[in-house]
Amino acid sequence: MRATLKKLFESRCPNCSQPLISERDADRSLKTCPQCHYKEETYLSLGVTVVYNETRNDFK
Repeated sequence: MRATLKKLFESRCPNCSQPLISERDADRSLKTCPQCHYKEETYLSLGVTVVYNETRNDFK
């Protein structure tokens, strides 16, 4: 049951379905795909989320 709930709330890459790697510091939260398909930056103090998607942008 716990594993099923975790899968529902786990962030995954929309391109390859790999779990995203999360990092957090005082200013932002960063989620990246291990294969570099997707990157999401959330600036906590501003309430802004920036999404980089390989299918739309080349950010490597």
